[in-house]
Amino acid sequence: MSEPLKVCNTCGRKFNTPEDFLKETSRWRICDRGNLWFNCGCQSTNMIIKGKYDWYSPENALSGEARSVFNQLPSIKELPHIPHYVMQLQELIQKESTTSRQLADVAKKAPILASNILRIANNQCGVSGSQIESLEHAISYVGLNALKDMVLVAALNTFEFKSEHFKSEDFWEASFLCGRIAEFLAKRFSPDTLPDEAYIAGTLANVGKVVQAITNPDLADQISQDISNVKILGSWSQAEERHNAFDHCILGEIGAMFWGLPEYVIDSIAAHHKKPQSMIASHFTVNDLVTFANQLSHWVLLQPTQMNEALLEASYEKFGLSPAQAEVLINEIMPLKSVA
Repeated sequence: MSEPLKVCNTCGRKFNTPEDFLKETSRWRICDRGNLWFNCGCQSTNMIIKGKYDWYSPENALSGEARSVFNQLPSIKELPHIPHYVMQLQELIQKESTTSRQLADVAKKAPILASNILRIANNQCGVSGSQIESLEHAISYVGLNALKDMVLVAALNTFEFKSEHFKSEDFWEASFLCGRIAEFLAKRFSPDTLPDEAYIAGTLANVGKVVQAITNPDLADQISQDISNVKILGSWSQAEERHNAFDHCILGEIGAMFWGLPEYVIDSIAAHHKKPQSMIASHFTVNDLVTFANQLSHWVLLQPTQMNEALLEASYEKFGLSPAQAEVLINEIMPLKSVA
């Protein structure tokens, strides 16, 4: 019998044919060294070295609509790949014997990533927590389970926008705020939801704008200028329609596939401009939290023209908030804006 193409590092599962790789696996992504990484059904991270996966196509994981857009993006190759050291960190995280110090030592080899992990930990720590100054402390604070996805957020934060008016720092400021609000809502309304997941999903809900800023920077600038022009204003989605641009939710799905983001993030990317599927106030999904957080972030940032009032009202109803209760909630989340 021939040797298997791959054996899972953790559970020992054997992949004997290319078809085996497409069953009970997820989060396929190619790193900057050209190696293909994926998650086995046991959720461990595995790698196929460059040149050994000619059967793989990134389109396989996309919805029909996203696949159509993917094939219309000639500049899709401009998207940067996740750095290999992030994949190595994810691989190291899954080992039970790994310590925070070991992870910190690996992360320090990429100073920008290390800086972003610190930034994210302090963002998540919030206004009431003390400043986190060491990388080891940041990793301990975040926790190993959350760190697997946090390092992806940190890596995406290093990608350089090609747009000029649409600034990376402005995008991430708003995104981190959305993440903090989603985490706040999870703790307040949804004890069954992991706050870390709400934070990550909220932070990455608009990652389609990153795809736009890299693959079509001129269009990203036009949209950004529209929503800041007092004679036009409106939301990003409305500007997309005016310019016949691809929906950033669809672009976000493509980016999420390309970078191997978790399923709960992909769902939130797709749904953060949709009304809640259920109006039962006793159960909240991550999507519900992120949709509400995304609208509230515009309120906190004093961007009323970028809000979707119908969506905001639907969220108030979903969360069972009267106008007076909504006002109290907004006052409670306003300090989240000041987190560095």
